[in-house]
Amino acid sequence: MKPEHDVFLTIEQLAARYNRKVSTVKTLVSRSPEALPPSIKLGNARNAPVRFRLSDCIKWEDTLMQRQATRNRQTSVRSLKCLLD
Repeated sequence: MKPEHDVFLTIEQLAARYNRKVSTVKTLVSRSPEALPPSIKLGNARNAPVRFRLSDCIKWEDTLMQRQATRNRQTSVRSLKCLLD
């Protein structure tokens, strides 16, 4: 998807996408932004709206999937080594 045609998600839409409460996403935006896809704050005010680019969300999901697959492979290798010892 080209950046100029990208879709932006609201906090409510992101919460629905990840099956989370809106309040949880709002808390994570301010306290643990690394636990969410990259966000964009629209303005400087404390209560300025926050948006998430859909393409960033998809990349973030792919990264999480790759990390999990790597962990699963490492766990499997360790389990096999224990069995062989």
